[in-house]
Amino acid sequence: MIGEPADELAAVHHAFVLVHDLQANEPGAMGALEALGDLAVARGWSEALRAVRFGRAIAAWLQGSDGVLEAVEALIEDSRHHGDDVMLALGLALRSDHGFSGYDRIGVVGREADLARAAVILEHANGGAVQKITAHTACGIAFGNRWLFELADEQYAAALAIGDGEPAGSYDFVLSPILFNRAETQVSWASMLRQLGDHEGIAACRRTWQAASHLARVTYQMVPSWQAELDALGCVVDAIAGEDVTERVDGQFARLEHGEAATARLAGLLWLARALSDLDAGRPAAASVEAALATLDQTGMPHVYSLALCLAAEIEATDGRQAGLRYGRRHLEEHWADRRAALGAMQSRIQAERLDQERAALSRHIRLDDLTGIGNRRALEHHLGELARHDVARVGMIVADLDAFKVVNDRHGHLAGDGVLVRTARVLESVTGPRDLAVRLGGDEFVLLLADVDLEAAAERARELLVRFDAEDFAAVAPGTPVGLSAGVAAGRRGELQEVLAAADAALYRAKAGEGERIGGCRFARPRPDGLPLRPGAGDALFTH
Repeated sequence: MIGEPADELAAVHHAFVLVHDLQANEPGAMGALEALGDLAVARGWSEALRAVRFGRAIAAWLQGSDGVLEAVEALIEDSRHHGDDVMLALGLALRSDHGFSGYDRIGVVGREADLARAAVILEHANGGAVQKITAHTACGIAFGNRWLFELADEQYAAALAIGDGEPAGSYDFVLSPILFNRAETQVSWASMLRQLGDHEGIAACRRTWQAASHLARVTYQMVPSWQAELDALGCVVDAIAGEDVTERVDGQFARLEHGEAATARLAGLLWLARALSDLDAGRPAAASVEAALATLDQTGMPHVYSLALCLAAEIEATDGRQAGLRYGRRHLEEHWADRRAALGAMQSRIQAERLDQERAALSRHIRLDDLTGIGNRRALEHHLGELARHDVARVGMIVADLDAFKVVNDRHGHLAGDGVLVRTARVLESVTGPRDLAVRLGGDEFVLLLADVDLEAAAERARELLVRFDAEDFAAVAPGTPVGLSAGVAAGRRGELQEVLAAADAALYRAKAGEGERIGGCRFARPRPDGLPLRPGAGDALFTH
Protein backbone atom coordinates (compact mmCIF):
# COMPACT_ATOMS: atom_id res chain seq x y z
CA MET A 1 0.00 0.00 0.00
CA ILE A 2 1.37 3.39 -1.01
CA GLY A 3 1.85 5.89 1.80
CA GLU A 4 1.26 3.51 4.71
CA PRO A 5 -0.45 5.48 7.54
CA ALA A 6 1.81 6.29 10.47
CA ASP A 7 -0.83 5.92 13.18
CA GLU A 8 -4.37 4.72 13.72
CA LEU A 9 -5.98 8.13 13.24
CA ALA A 10 -4.40 8.41 9.80
CA ALA A 11 -5.45 4.83 9.02
CA VAL A 12 -9.09 5.58 9.86
CA HIS A 13 -9.09 8.65 7.64
CA HIS A 14 -7.46 6.67 4.81
CA ALA A 15 -10.09 3.93 5.11
CA PHE A 16 -12.90 6.42 4.58
CA VAL A 17 -11.07 7.94 1.61
CA LEU A 18 -10.86 4.45 0.13
CA VAL A 19 -14.60 3.95 0.69
CA HIS A 20 -15.15 7.12 -1.32
CA ASP A 21 -12.82 5.77 -4.02
CA LEU A 22 -14.79 2.51 -4.10
CA GLN A 23 -18.00 4.40 -4.80
CA ALA A 24 -16.20 6.40 -7.50
CA ASN A 25 -15.04 3.10 -9.05
CA GLU A 26 -11.36 4.00 -8.64
CA PRO A 27 -9.12 1.08 -9.71
CA GLY A 28 -7.21 -0.59 -6.90
CA ALA A 29 -9.39 0.82 -4.11
CA MET A 30 -10.58 -2.58 -2.89
CA GLY A 31 -7.07 -4.03 -2.80
CA ALA A 32 -5.83 -0.99 -0.89
CA LEU A 33 -8.69 -1.35 1.58
CA GLU A 34 -7.88 -5.01 2.25
CA ALA A 35 -4.19 -4.15 2.67
CA LEU A 36 -5.21 -1.52 5.21
CA GLY A 37 -7.29 -4.16 7.00
CA ASP A 38 -4.25 -6.44 7.24
CA LEU A 39 -2.20 -3.56 8.63
CA ALA A 40 -4.91 -2.76 11.19
CA VAL A 41 -4.93 -6.37 12.40
CA ALA A 42 -1.14 -6.46 12.62
CA ARG A 43 -0.97 -3.18 14.55
CA GLY A 44 -3.96 -3.90 16.77
CA TRP A 45 -5.84 -0.86 15.40
CA SER A 46 -9.42 -1.82 16.22
CA GLU A 47 -10.87 1.57 15.23
CA ALA A 48 -9.24 1.39 11.81
CA LEU A 49 -10.45 -2.18 11.39
CA ARG A 50 -14.04 -1.03 11.96
CA ALA A 51 -13.59 1.56 9.23
CA VAL A 52 -12.38 -1.24 6.95
CA ARG A 53 -15.42 -3.33 7.89
CA PHE A 54 -17.61 -0.43 6.77
CA GLY A 55 -15.72 -0.34 3.48
CA ARG A 56 -16.31 -4.07 2.99
CA ALA A 57 -20.05 -3.54 3.48
CA ILE A 58 -20.05 -0.77 0.86
CA ALA A 59 -18.05 -2.95 -1.54
CA ALA A 60 -20.50 -5.84 -1.14
CA TRP A 61 -23.42 -3.49 -1.81
CA LEU A 62 -21.77 -2.05 -4.92
CA GLN A 63 -21.15 -5.57 -6.22
CA GLY A 64 -24.70 -6.69 -5.49
CA SER A 65 -23.31 -9.40 -3.23
CA ASP A 66 -25.36 -11.46 -0.79
CA GLY A 67 -22.69 -10.70 1.80
CA VAL A 68 -23.88 -7.15 2.53
CA LEU A 69 -25.86 -8.02 5.63
CA GLU A 70 -23.09 -10.24 6.94
CA ALA A 71 -20.60 -7.37 6.58
CA VAL A 72 -22.97 -4.96 8.33
CA GLU A 73 -23.57 -7.41 11.18
CA ALA A 74 -19.80 -7.77 11.63
CA LEU A 75 -19.49 -3.98 11.89
CA ILE A 76 -22.32 -3.79 14.44
CA GLU A 77 -20.90 -6.59 16.59
CA ASP A 78 -17.37 -5.18 16.53
CA SER A 79 -18.66 -1.71 17.43
CA ARG A 80 -20.71 -3.05 20.34
CA HIS A 81 -17.78 -5.07 21.60
CA HIS A 82 -15.48 -2.04 21.67
CA GLY A 83 -18.09 0.47 22.85
CA ASP A 84 -17.79 2.51 19.63
CA ASP A 85 -21.17 4.26 19.59
CA VAL A 86 -20.66 6.24 16.39
CA MET A 87 -19.73 3.20 14.29
CA LEU A 88 -22.54 1.26 15.97
CA ALA A 89 -24.94 3.99 14.82
CA LEU A 90 -23.50 3.73 11.31
CA GLY A 91 -24.00 -0.03 11.26
CA LEU A 92 -27.56 0.24 12.58
CA ALA A 93 -28.42 2.87 9.97
CA LEU A 94 -27.09 0.62 7.18
CA ARG A 95 -29.02 -2.38 8.52
CA SER A 96 -32.20 -0.30 8.79
CA ASP A 97 -32.15 0.58 5.09
CA HIS A 98 -33.51 -2.38 3.11
CA GLY A 99 -32.29 -0.67 -0.04
CA PHE A 100 -28.79 -1.27 1.27
CA SER A 101 -28.86 -4.41 3.40
CA GLY A 102 -31.97 -6.08 1.98
CA TYR A 103 -34.87 -7.61 3.90
CA ASP A 104 -33.53 -9.60 6.80
CA ARG A 105 -34.64 -11.50 9.86
CA ILE A 106 -35.20 -8.42 12.05
CA GLY A 107 -38.21 -7.37 9.96
CA VAL A 108 -39.84 -3.97 9.51
CA VAL A 109 -40.21 -3.22 13.23
CA GLY A 110 -36.59 -4.12 13.87
CA ARG A 111 -35.40 -1.86 11.05
CA GLU A 112 -37.44 1.07 12.35
CA ALA A 113 -36.01 0.53 15.84
CA ASP A 114 -32.47 0.37 14.41
CA LEU A 115 -32.87 3.69 12.62
CA ALA A 116 -34.39 5.49 15.61
CA ARG A 117 -31.65 4.19 17.85
CA ALA A 118 -28.93 5.23 15.40
CA ALA A 119 -30.31 8.78 15.18
CA VAL A 120 -30.49 9.15 18.96
CA ILE A 121 -27.05 7.67 19.55
CA LEU A 122 -25.58 10.31 17.26
CA GLU A 123 -27.14 13.14 19.28
CA HIS A 124 -24.56 12.73 22.05
CA ALA A 125 -21.97 10.20 20.89
CA ASN A 126 -18.27 11.03 20.90
CA GLY A 127 -16.18 10.00 17.93
CA GLY A 128 -14.11 11.11 14.99
CA ALA A 129 -15.49 13.72 12.61
CA VAL A 130 -15.39 11.51 9.52
CA GLN A 131 -17.17 8.66 11.34
CA LYS A 132 -19.91 10.97 12.64
CA ILE A 133 -20.38 12.67 9.28
CA THR A 134 -20.72 9.28 7.58
CA ALA A 135 -23.13 7.94 10.21
CA HIS A 136 -25.39 11.00 9.92
CA THR A 137 -25.34 10.57 6.15
CA ALA A 138 -26.36 6.92 6.41
CA CYS A 139 -29.26 7.93 8.66
CA GLY A 140 -30.24 10.65 6.19
CA ILE A 141 -30.31 8.20 3.28
CA ALA A 142 -32.37 5.70 5.29
CA PHE A 143 -34.89 8.38 6.28
CA GLY A 144 -35.06 9.66 2.70
CA ASN A 145 -35.79 6.19 1.37
CA ARG A 146 -38.81 6.17 3.71
CA TRP A 147 -40.09 9.53 2.32
CA LEU A 148 -39.27 11.04 5.71
CA PHE A 149 -37.70 14.09 4.10
CA GLU A 150 -37.81 16.24 7.23
CA LEU A 151 -35.72 13.77 9.22
CA ALA A 152 -33.37 13.15 6.30
CA ASP A 153 -32.66 16.85 6.01
CA GLU A 154 -31.94 17.09 9.75
CA GLN A 155 -29.30 14.38 9.40
CA TYR A 156 -27.63 16.04 6.41
CA ALA A 157 -27.62 19.38 8.23
CA ALA A 158 -26.01 17.75 11.29
CA ALA A 159 -23.30 16.18 9.11
CA LEU A 160 -22.53 19.49 7.44
CA ALA A 161 -22.40 21.26 10.81
CA ILE A 162 -19.68 18.83 11.93
CA GLY A 163 -17.75 19.61 8.76
CA ASP A 164 -18.01 23.34 9.46
CA GLY A 165 -15.98 22.85 12.63
CA GLU A 166 -13.10 21.07 10.88
CA PRO A 167 -10.12 22.55 8.96
CA ALA A 168 -10.99 23.63 5.43
CA GLY A 169 -10.61 20.83 2.90
CA SER A 170 -10.17 18.07 5.52
CA TYR A 171 -13.37 16.23 4.70
CA ASP A 172 -14.45 17.50 1.31
CA PHE A 173 -14.50 13.92 0.04
CA VAL A 174 -17.45 13.10 2.38
CA LEU A 175 -19.06 16.53 2.61
CA SER A 176 -19.47 16.99 -1.16
CA PRO A 177 -21.68 13.89 -1.47
CA ILE A 178 -23.74 15.09 1.51
CA LEU A 179 -24.36 18.42 -0.18
CA PHE A 180 -25.44 16.55 -3.29
CA ASN A 181 -27.73 14.25 -1.25
CA ARG A 182 -29.27 17.20 0.55
CA ALA A 183 -29.90 19.09 -2.68
CA GLU A 184 -31.36 16.00 -4.34
CA THR A 185 -33.62 15.42 -1.31
CA GLN A 186 -35.07 18.93 -1.70
CA VAL A 187 -35.89 18.26 -5.35
CA SER A 188 -37.57 14.93 -4.53
CA TRP A 189 -39.52 16.60 -1.72
CA ALA A 190 -40.52 19.56 -3.89
CA SER A 191 -41.61 17.18 -6.67
CA MET A 192 -44.11 15.58 -4.31
CA LEU A 193 -45.28 18.94 -2.96
CA ARG A 194 -45.84 20.21 -6.53
CA GLN A 195 -48.25 17.33 -7.11
CA LEU A 196 -50.05 18.19 -3.87
CA GLY A 197 -50.14 21.94 -4.56
CA ASP A 198 -48.19 22.90 -1.41
CA HIS A 199 -46.56 26.15 -2.55
CA GLU A 200 -45.29 27.13 0.91
CA GLY A 201 -43.51 23.80 1.28
CA ILE A 202 -42.01 24.19 -2.20
CA ALA A 203 -40.60 27.61 -1.25
CA ALA A 204 -38.94 26.11 1.85
CA CYS A 205 -37.39 23.30 -0.21
CA ARG A 206 -36.09 25.83 -2.70
CA ARG A 207 -34.41 27.90 0.03
CA THR A 208 -32.64 24.83 1.42
CA TRP A 209 -31.62 23.76 -2.07
CA GLN A 210 -30.16 27.21 -2.79
CA ALA A 211 -28.10 27.08 0.42
CA ALA A 212 -26.74 23.63 -0.46
CA SER A 213 -26.00 24.69 -4.03
CA HIS A 214 -24.14 27.79 -2.80
CA LEU A 215 -21.93 25.68 -0.50
CA ALA A 216 -21.24 23.29 -3.38
CA ARG A 217 -19.99 26.15 -5.52
CA VAL A 218 -17.98 28.25 -3.04
CA THR A 219 -16.90 25.95 -0.19
CA TYR A 220 -16.49 22.35 -1.27
CA GLN A 221 -14.91 20.81 -4.33
CA MET A 222 -17.63 19.18 -6.42
CA VAL A 223 -16.61 16.92 -9.29
CA PRO A 224 -17.74 18.27 -12.70
CA SER A 225 -20.29 15.53 -13.35
CA TRP A 226 -21.93 16.16 -9.96
CA GLN A 227 -21.92 19.91 -10.53
CA ALA A 228 -23.60 19.41 -13.90
CA GLU A 229 -26.32 17.32 -12.26
CA LEU A 230 -26.73 19.90 -9.49
CA ASP A 231 -27.29 22.53 -12.18
CA ALA A 232 -29.96 20.34 -13.77
CA LEU A 233 -31.59 19.70 -10.38
CA GLY A 234 -31.54 23.44 -9.83
CA CYS A 235 -33.49 23.97 -13.02
CA VAL A 236 -36.11 21.47 -11.79
CA VAL A 237 -36.56 23.00 -8.33
CA ASP A 238 -36.69 26.54 -9.72
CA ALA A 239 -39.22 25.48 -12.35
CA ILE A 240 -41.33 23.78 -9.66
CA ALA A 241 -41.25 27.10 -7.78
CA GLY A 242 -42.61 28.87 -10.87
CA GLU A 243 -39.47 30.34 -12.47
CA ASP A 244 -39.15 30.17 -16.24
CA VAL A 245 -35.86 28.27 -16.72
CA THR A 246 -36.06 27.76 -20.48
CA GLU A 247 -32.88 29.69 -21.30
CA ARG A 248 -30.88 27.86 -18.61
CA VAL A 249 -32.17 24.52 -19.87
CA ASP A 250 -31.17 25.36 -23.45
CA GLY A 251 -27.68 26.34 -22.27
CA GLN A 252 -27.21 23.07 -20.41
CA PHE A 253 -28.53 21.00 -23.28
CA ALA A 254 -25.88 22.64 -25.47
CA ARG A 255 -23.16 21.43 -23.08
CA LEU A 256 -24.28 17.82 -22.91
CA GLU A 257 -22.00 15.26 -24.51
CA HIS A 258 -24.05 12.72 -26.43
CA GLY A 259 -23.58 9.03 -25.79
CA GLU A 260 -22.48 9.23 -22.16
CA ALA A 261 -24.43 7.37 -19.44
CA ALA A 262 -24.78 10.54 -17.40
CA THR A 263 -26.31 12.37 -20.35
CA ALA A 264 -29.62 10.47 -20.20
CA ARG A 265 -30.06 11.24 -16.50
CA LEU A 266 -29.25 14.92 -17.01
CA ALA A 267 -31.43 15.12 -20.10
CA GLY A 268 -34.41 13.70 -18.19
CA LEU A 269 -34.09 16.40 -15.54
CA LEU A 270 -33.73 19.14 -18.14
CA TRP A 271 -36.73 17.94 -20.14
CA LEU A 272 -38.79 17.93 -16.95
CA ALA A 273 -37.69 21.46 -16.06
CA ARG A 274 -38.59 22.67 -19.54
CA ALA A 275 -41.99 20.96 -19.34
CA LEU A 276 -42.75 22.67 -16.04
CA SER A 277 -41.83 26.08 -17.42
CA ASP A 278 -43.79 25.48 -20.62
CA LEU A 279 -46.92 24.50 -18.69
CA ASP A 280 -46.70 27.54 -16.42
CA ALA A 281 -46.21 29.82 -19.44
CA GLY A 282 -49.07 28.25 -21.39
CA ARG A 283 -46.71 26.83 -24.04
CA PRO A 284 -47.12 23.32 -25.55
CA ALA A 285 -45.44 20.90 -23.13
CA ALA A 286 -46.49 17.40 -24.24
CA ALA A 287 -43.29 16.68 -26.18
CA SER A 288 -41.07 17.79 -23.27
CA VAL A 289 -43.05 15.65 -20.81
CA GLU A 290 -42.78 12.57 -23.02
CA ALA A 291 -39.04 13.16 -23.45
CA ALA A 292 -38.70 13.42 -19.66
CA LEU A 293 -40.61 10.18 -19.13
CA ALA A 294 -38.43 8.43 -21.70
CA THR A 295 -35.15 9.45 -20.08
CA LEU A 296 -35.74 9.94 -16.34
CA ASP A 297 -34.40 7.29 -13.94
CA GLN A 298 -37.56 5.68 -12.51
CA THR A 299 -35.65 3.71 -9.87
CA GLY A 300 -33.07 6.26 -8.80
CA MET A 301 -35.41 9.28 -8.88
CA PRO A 302 -38.92 7.91 -8.29
CA HIS A 303 -40.42 11.14 -6.93
CA VAL A 304 -39.18 13.18 -9.86
CA TYR A 305 -40.47 10.56 -12.31
CA SER A 306 -43.88 10.63 -10.63
CA LEU A 307 -43.97 14.40 -11.15
CA ALA A 308 -43.43 13.84 -14.88
CA LEU A 309 -46.36 11.39 -14.88
CA CYS A 310 -48.44 13.98 -13.04
CA LEU A 311 -47.62 16.58 -15.73
CA ALA A 312 -48.69 14.13 -18.42
CA ALA A 313 -51.99 13.65 -16.60
CA GLU A 314 -52.43 17.42 -16.27
CA ILE A 315 -51.96 17.82 -20.03
CA GLU A 316 -54.54 15.10 -20.68
CA ALA A 317 -56.95 16.86 -18.33
CA THR A 318 -56.90 19.98 -20.49
CA ASP A 319 -58.70 17.93 -23.13
CA GLY A 320 -61.41 17.04 -20.62
CA ARG A 321 -59.96 13.64 -19.69
CA GLN A 322 -59.59 14.24 -15.98
CA ALA A 323 -60.16 10.74 -14.60
CA GLY A 324 -56.48 9.82 -14.72
CA LEU A 325 -55.46 13.04 -12.97
CA ARG A 326 -58.10 12.61 -10.27
CA TYR A 327 -57.10 8.99 -9.73
CA GLY A 328 -53.41 9.89 -9.51
CA ARG A 329 -53.98 12.69 -7.04
CA ARG A 330 -56.20 10.53 -4.85
CA HIS A 331 -53.56 7.80 -4.89
CA LEU A 332 -50.83 10.31 -3.98
CA GLU A 333 -52.90 11.85 -1.18
CA GLU A 334 -53.36 8.39 0.33
CA HIS A 335 -49.63 7.76 0.11
CA TRP A 336 -48.91 11.17 1.59
CA ALA A 337 -51.27 10.46 4.51
CA ASP A 338 -49.40 7.20 5.06
CA ARG A 339 -46.15 9.15 4.94
CA ARG A 340 -47.36 11.60 7.59
CA ALA A 341 -48.40 8.69 9.79
CA ALA A 342 -44.99 7.06 9.28
CA LEU A 343 -43.29 10.37 10.11
CA GLY A 344 -45.27 10.69 13.32
CA ALA A 345 -44.55 7.09 14.25
CA MET A 346 -40.82 7.55 13.65
CA GLN A 347 -40.76 10.79 15.63
CA SER A 348 -42.52 9.00 18.51
CA ARG A 349 -40.08 6.11 18.25
CA ILE A 350 -37.13 8.53 18.35
CA GLN A 351 -38.56 10.24 21.44
CA ALA A 352 -39.09 6.86 23.12
CA GLU A 353 -35.52 5.90 22.24
CA ARG A 354 -34.28 9.15 23.80
CA LEU A 355 -36.12 8.31 27.02
CA ASP A 356 -34.75 4.76 26.98
CA GLN A 357 -31.20 6.03 26.53
CA GLU A 358 -31.69 8.64 29.26
CA ARG A 359 -32.89 5.91 31.63
CA ALA A 360 -29.93 3.75 30.64
CA ALA A 361 -27.58 6.67 31.26
CA LEU A 362 -29.16 7.26 34.68
CA SER A 363 -28.84 3.55 35.45
CA ARG A 364 -25.16 3.68 34.46
CA HIS A 365 -24.69 6.78 36.58
CA ILE A 366 -25.94 5.12 39.77
CA ARG A 367 -23.47 2.30 39.09
CA LEU A 368 -20.50 4.70 39.04
CA ASP A 369 -18.30 5.72 41.91
CA ASP A 370 -18.84 9.46 42.49
CA LEU A 371 -15.16 10.28 43.04
CA THR A 372 -13.29 8.18 40.49
CA GLY A 373 -15.94 7.58 37.82
CA ILE A 374 -15.27 3.83 37.65
CA GLY A 375 -17.78 1.19 38.73
CA ASN A 376 -19.16 0.73 42.22
CA ARG A 377 -20.66 -2.31 43.96
CA ARG A 378 -23.89 -1.96 41.95
CA ALA A 379 -21.84 -2.01 38.76
CA LEU A 380 -20.13 -5.20 39.86
CA GLU A 381 -23.45 -6.92 40.52
CA HIS A 382 -24.80 -5.76 37.15
CA HIS A 383 -21.67 -6.84 35.30
CA LEU A 384 -21.77 -10.30 36.82
CA GLY A 385 -25.31 -10.66 35.49
CA GLU A 386 -24.11 -9.61 32.04
CA LEU A 387 -21.33 -12.20 32.15
CA ALA A 388 -23.90 -14.85 33.00
CA ARG A 389 -26.10 -13.82 30.08
CA HIS A 390 -23.12 -14.08 27.75
CA ASP A 391 -22.16 -17.54 29.06
CA VAL A 392 -18.76 -16.47 30.37
CA ALA A 393 -17.47 -19.61 32.08
CA ARG A 394 -14.37 -18.38 33.92
CA VAL A 395 -13.48 -15.17 35.71
CA GLY A 396 -10.39 -13.69 37.25
CA MET A 397 -10.19 -11.16 40.07
CA ILE A 398 -7.52 -8.71 41.09
CA VAL A 399 -8.22 -7.20 44.50
CA ALA A 400 -5.96 -4.25 45.27
CA ASP A 401 -5.53 -1.51 47.81
CA LEU A 402 -3.08 1.31 48.42
CA ASP A 403 -0.22 0.93 50.85
CA ALA A 404 -0.12 3.46 53.68
CA PHE A 405 -2.95 5.47 52.21
CA LYS A 406 -3.61 6.96 55.65
CA VAL A 407 -0.15 8.56 55.53
CA VAL A 408 -1.11 10.44 52.35
CA ASN A 409 -4.26 11.82 54.01
CA ASP A 410 -2.42 12.71 57.23
CA ARG A 411 0.46 14.51 55.50
CA HIS A 412 -1.29 16.19 52.59
CA GLY A 413 -4.99 16.23 53.41
CA HIS A 414 -8.00 14.46 52.00
CA LEU A 415 -7.95 16.37 48.71
CA ALA A 416 -4.54 14.85 48.03
CA GLY A 417 -5.89 11.47 49.02
CA ASP A 418 -8.76 11.92 46.56
CA GLY A 419 -6.23 12.78 43.85
CA VAL A 420 -4.34 9.54 44.52
CA LEU A 421 -7.59 7.54 44.31
CA VAL A 422 -8.55 9.15 41.00
CA ARG A 423 -5.12 8.44 39.50
CA THR A 424 -5.29 4.85 40.73
CA ALA A 425 -8.67 4.44 39.03
CA ARG A 426 -7.23 5.75 35.75
CA VAL A 427 -4.41 3.19 35.94
CA LEU A 428 -6.98 0.44 36.51
CA GLU A 429 -8.98 1.60 33.51
CA SER A 430 -5.86 1.52 31.34
CA VAL A 431 -5.60 -2.27 31.76
CA THR A 432 -9.36 -2.98 31.59
CA GLY A 433 -10.49 -4.90 28.51
CA PRO A 434 -13.85 -4.54 26.74
CA ARG A 435 -15.52 -7.27 28.82
CA ASP A 436 -13.72 -6.49 32.08
CA LEU A 437 -14.78 -4.13 34.86
CA ALA A 438 -12.82 -1.84 37.18
CA VAL A 439 -14.54 -1.16 40.51
CA ARG A 440 -13.85 0.93 43.58
CA LEU A 441 -15.33 -0.99 46.50
CA GLY A 442 -14.79 1.88 48.92
CA GLY A 443 -11.94 3.68 50.64
CA ASP A 444 -8.71 2.68 48.93
CA GLU A 445 -9.88 -0.81 47.89
CA PHE A 446 -10.34 -1.69 44.22
CA VAL A 447 -11.32 -4.77 42.20
CA LEU A 448 -10.61 -5.61 38.58
CA LEU A 449 -12.99 -8.32 37.32
CA LEU A 450 -11.66 -10.18 34.28
CA ALA A 451 -13.74 -12.26 31.85
CA ASP A 452 -12.62 -15.59 30.39
CA VAL A 453 -9.14 -15.79 31.95
CA ASP A 454 -7.23 -18.43 33.83
CA LEU A 455 -4.90 -17.76 36.76
CA GLU A 456 -1.85 -17.20 34.57
CA ALA A 457 -3.64 -14.63 32.42
CA ALA A 458 -5.00 -12.89 35.53
CA ALA A 459 -1.50 -12.79 37.02
CA GLU A 460 -0.11 -11.27 33.83
CA ARG A 461 -2.79 -8.57 33.95
CA ALA A 462 -1.89 -7.87 37.59
CA ARG A 463 1.74 -7.55 36.59
CA GLU A 464 0.79 -5.06 33.87
CA LEU A 465 -1.32 -3.12 36.38
CA LEU A 466 1.51 -2.79 38.87
CA VAL A 467 4.05 -1.82 36.20
CA ARG A 468 1.79 1.03 35.12
CA PHE A 469 0.99 2.02 38.68
CA ASP A 470 4.66 2.10 39.63
CA ALA A 471 5.35 4.38 36.64
CA GLU A 472 2.57 6.81 37.67
CA ASP A 473 3.78 10.15 39.01
CA PHE A 474 1.99 10.83 42.30
CA ALA A 475 4.34 13.65 43.27
CA ALA A 476 1.93 16.23 41.89
CA VAL A 477 -0.74 15.30 44.46
CA ALA A 478 1.37 13.79 47.30
CA PRO A 479 4.93 15.19 47.05
CA GLY A 480 7.55 13.34 49.03
CA THR A 481 5.25 10.47 50.00
CA PRO A 482 5.76 7.06 48.32
CA VAL A 483 2.52 5.55 47.04
CA GLY A 484 2.41 1.79 46.56
CA LEU A 485 -0.20 -0.77 45.59
CA SER A 486 -0.66 -4.34 46.76
CA ALA A 487 -2.79 -6.83 44.87
CA GLY A 488 -4.10 -10.33 45.19
CA VAL A 489 -4.98 -12.46 42.17
CA ALA A 490 -7.29 -15.44 41.76
CA ALA A 491 -9.32 -17.15 39.06
CA GLY A 492 -12.03 -19.77 38.85
CA ARG A 493 -15.47 -20.66 37.53
CA ARG A 494 -18.07 -17.93 37.32
CA GLY A 495 -20.38 -19.92 39.59
CA GLU A 496 -17.79 -19.80 42.37
CA LEU A 497 -17.46 -16.03 42.66
CA GLN A 498 -17.42 -16.00 46.46
CA GLU A 499 -14.57 -18.47 46.49
CA VAL A 500 -12.63 -16.58 43.79
CA LEU A 501 -13.04 -13.30 45.65
CA ALA A 502 -12.05 -14.87 48.95
CA ALA A 503 -8.94 -16.37 47.36
CA ALA A 504 -7.97 -13.03 45.78
CA ASP A 505 -8.58 -11.22 49.07
CA ALA A 506 -6.40 -13.67 50.96
CA ALA A 507 -3.69 -13.31 48.30
CA LEU A 508 -3.84 -9.54 48.82
CA TYR A 509 -2.93 -9.99 52.46
CA ARG A 510 -0.05 -12.23 51.46
CA ALA A 511 1.23 -9.43 49.21
CA LYS A 512 0.90 -6.92 52.03
CA ALA A 513 2.93 -9.27 54.22
CA GLY A 514 5.79 -9.15 51.71
CA GLU A 515 5.07 -12.36 49.80
CA GLY A 516 4.56 -12.72 46.06
CA GLU A 517 6.17 -10.79 43.20
CA ARG A 518 7.62 -7.33 43.71
CA ILE A 519 7.38 -4.67 40.97
CA GLY A 520 9.03 -1.42 42.02
CA GLY A 521 7.20 -0.25 45.10
CA CYS A 522 4.29 -2.66 44.54
CA ARG A 523 3.56 -6.34 45.12
CA PHE A 524 1.05 -8.91 43.99
CA ALA A 525 0.48 -12.47 45.14
CA ARG A 526 -1.55 -15.49 44.09
CA PRO A 527 -3.51 -17.85 46.35
CA ARG A 528 -1.43 -20.17 48.52
CA PRO A 529 -0.59 -23.34 46.57
CA ASP A 530 -1.11 -25.56 49.62
CA GLY A 531 -4.74 -24.48 49.99
CA LEU A 532 -4.43 -23.41 53.63
CA PRO A 533 -7.52 -21.80 55.17
CA LEU A 534 -8.32 -18.31 53.95
CA ARG A 535 -8.56 -15.24 56.15
CA PRO A 536 -11.87 -15.61 58.06
CA GLY A 537 -14.73 -13.72 56.43
CA ALA A 538 -12.77 -12.88 53.27
CA GLY A 539 -15.12 -11.77 50.50
CA ASP A 540 -18.29 -12.18 52.52
CA ALA A 541 -19.41 -8.55 52.18
CA LEU A 542 -19.07 -8.11 48.44
CA PHE A 543 -22.15 -9.91 47.11
CA THR A 544 -24.62 -9.20 49.90
CA HIS A 545 -26.07 -5.93 48.58
